[in-house]
Amino acid sequence: MRTVAGGGSTRNSRCMDRYKITMPDGSSTEEPFDSDKEAIACAVDANRGVSKHLVVEKYTADGRLIPTAQAPAKHKGHHKNRSNS
Repeated sequence: MRTVAGGGSTRNSRCMDRYKITMPDGSSTEEPFDSDKEAIACAVDANRGVSKHLVVEKYTADGRLIPTAQAPAKHKGHHKNRSNS
């Protein structure tokens, strides 16, 4: 999912956790990330800014998948200031 100018994946020398990202259409990929937050942000970005129906899971040391905690979507609508005066 993440590439640099030379076409290779971005990698750091430190140990990164492995994540499985499943898109709304059912396709999936596995990528290393530094954190749940980074994995979720990358998945949302790849899905054109939409988090609905994305599944981001982290592999444990023994190979099991555990769900990440995705933050609820923030609504950016205009809210009228309602004062009681």
